[in-house]
Amino acid sequence: MEDFIAAAVFITALTALFVLAAAVLKPYMPTAYVEAPVQPSENTPTRTIYVYVHTVGGAERYYLVEYVGSDVETFRRFIGVPGVLVAKFEVYPGGYRCELYRDRPVKIGNPYTGFWCPPPFDPRVDPRCVPVGVTSRGRWLLVQYRCP
Repeated sequence: MEDFIAAAVFITALTALFVLAAAVLKPYMPTAYVEAPVQPSENTPTRTIYVYVHTVGGAERYYLVEYVGSDVETFRRFIGVPGVLVAKFEVYPGGYRCELYRDRPVKIGNPYTGFWCPPPFDPRVDPRCVPVGVTSRGRWLLVQYRCP
């Protein structure tokens, strides 16, 4: 009988120790993982892609034009692309930046391999978050953060 009482006291004390340890460590344990795109360095090569939209009968047709020069509008008219400029993408290895020229978002393809403006990821991360790894999602190179 004494063995049974000793075992019960031991298990109760061990359970109390684990509960106390969990209560003490809870503020320090990570609660969320956040992914943010890697920001390019200043000398990273980029490609500029201009997106034009032409509306015919209520349906939108997108045209993507890659151009390196200074006057993309003259080049667009020369090659016969109809429509108006809606977005400009600067593509770099690991992601892209975009400028939106209308009030509605531009979504071409899926969020990982296509072009979305605004992009599907928020580049801002809480300064208390700690980087724990790097992952790739389509054209995006993402840093994974562990946040309290």
